[in-house]
Amino acid sequence: MGRVILDIKNLDKTYVSDGIENPVIRKMNLQIYAGDFTVVMGPSGSGKSTLLYCLGAMEDVTGGSILFQGKDITKMKENALSDLRLKKFGFIFQQIHLVSNLSLFENVILPGMVWPKNTKEDVNKRALELLERFRVKDVSERLPSQVSGGEQQRAAIARSLINRPDVLFADEPTGALNQNNSEIVMDLFSELNRDGQSILLVTHDRRAALRGNRIIYIIDGAIRSELELEPYDPANLQEREEAVNSWLASLGW
Repeated sequence: MGRVILDIKNLDKTYVSDGIENPVIRKMNLQIYAGDFTVVMGPSGSGKSTLLYCLGAMEDVTGGSILFQGKDITKMKENALSDLRLKKFGFIFQQIHLVSNLSLFENVILPGMVWPKNTKEDVNKRALELLERFRVKDVSERLPSQVSGGEQQRAAIARSLINRPDVLFADEPTGALNQNNSEIVMDLFSELNRDGQSILLVTHDRRAALRGNRIIYIIDGAIRSELELEPYDPANLQEREEAVNSWLASLGW
C-alpha cells in the first residue's frame, strides 16, 4: 500500500426531506492510497455516488472527517473548497456536462484558465497534448453536439486533467456509452493509472471494475467487503474476471 491520500473517519451523510431522515453513509472508515485505481461498487441506493461527492468536496457531510493530504476538508470554507476542486481534484460524470456552445478545445481549457497560476500558453499547450493523447484533437474545434458520445467523454477526461489533479473522481463514466466506447474510455483510465494518476471510480459495470487494483463493495452506506488485485494487465483478463465475478457473486451481485 502506498501513501494515504484520503483518510475517511466515521463518515456520516444523512439527507432530510419533510422532516424524515435518510441515512446514506453510516460511520464509514476508509483510506484511499495515492497511485491506486480504487473502484466503488454496490447496488443502487447503496451510497456510492454520495460517497464520491463527499470525498470530492461536492457534498457537505453530517458527521466524521475527510482528510485530504492531512487536512480536514469537512472544516474548510467554501472558497478553500472551490480551490481544492479546481487545483487538486478532477471530475468525470456519466452526464458529461460539456458546455454546449463551446468547442471541445474551449471546454478543455476552461478550468485551466480559471486558475491564475496558469499562463494561456501553458494551458493551450497542455490542452492540445491531452486532446491528441485521447484521440480527439482532430475534432477539437467542433461543438459537443457535433461529435460522438465517446468523443465527448474523452474530451471531458482531458478537461478533468488540465490542472494536473492529485485525484481523479469518476462517477459512472461509461454509463451512457456503448461497449466499444466504454472500452476506449477505460483503456484511457488504465493508461492514466499506469502513469501514476490516483483514480476513484464509482461504477455498476463489472468490466469497468476490472481495471481497478482495489474494489470496495458497499451496501446501505457501509463497507461490506473489498478485493485487492494486481495492477490491470489485459494478458491476465480471464483470471481477473473470474476472481471478480466470484467475489461479486459471494456478495449477492
